[in-house]
Amino acid sequence: MNTDFLKGKKILIAEDDFVNQKLIIHSLSVTGASFDIAGNGLEAIELLKQQPYDLILMDINMPEMDGFEATQIIRSEISKTIPIVAMTGWSSRTEGDKFTRMGMNAYLAKPFGLDSLYKTMDEIFNAPVPSKPNDANFGVKEPDAVHTVTIDLDMLNELAEGDNEYKTTIINMFLESMPESIQKMEDDLAAEDWDNFYKSAHYAKSSLSVVRVPDMHTLANTMEVNAKKQEKLETIAPSLKLFKKYFELAKELLHEEVSKLSS
Repeated sequence: MNTDFLKGKKILIAEDDFVNQKLIIHSLSVTGASFDIAGNGLEAIELLKQQPYDLILMDINMPEMDGFEATQIIRSEISKTIPIVAMTGWSSRTEGDKFTRMGMNAYLAKPFGLDSLYKTMDEIFNAPVPSKPNDANFGVKEPDAVHTVTIDLDMLNELAEGDNEYKTTIINMFLESMPESIQKMEDDLAAEDWDNFYKSAHYAKSSLSVVRVPDMHTLANTMEVNAKKQEKLETIAPSLKLFKKYFELAKELLHEEVSKLSS
């Protein structure tokens, strides 16, 4: 495939695996593109703050900060338009939709070949230029614009080992406890009690470890970090509002799941 479109492009590779780093670097070294390596999401964000890039190749599973959290911070604090391509071992349509909702432009399922890598980049760089985003909406996306959410019950299914009664109990416990966690965060936010807010956000994040709602988990983690460091405090209120919106959507799906388990 002709890769002339990559000449002069500056690409940030966020990937913690040394072998994968070398493979990607080798693939790009013949295209005329330049690149930097970040070993995790935190390093990627620091590099983005120092210099501009034309595209980010973002691994999903990294230490310190994963690709989902890094993408959310990039979209809310650095750039809404820089193309981000997820690199993941997941390849289902549902997971692909999740990457899009998280603000990524495309995804590559590992292991991917050169044709897939170049084709994805070609589609991004030669796509029509998007309209300029409304500066008033720069940051956390409006909750009213959220219509879908993904539920991940793989961990619960593994723990339950086919016991539907156990699964029903855990889901119901989640549905009962999460509104209390949200109320606690709202109370801490109203009091601007950031020390207790980060603890409340951490508790809410922990509740999402078995009944997984990735969108909620990412928001809870970001709110926890910002409250603990007392940074980006202006983003916490809209993030919490979005967190509540995701829970309302997740609640409907989980009630449906409980009905199926009971039938």
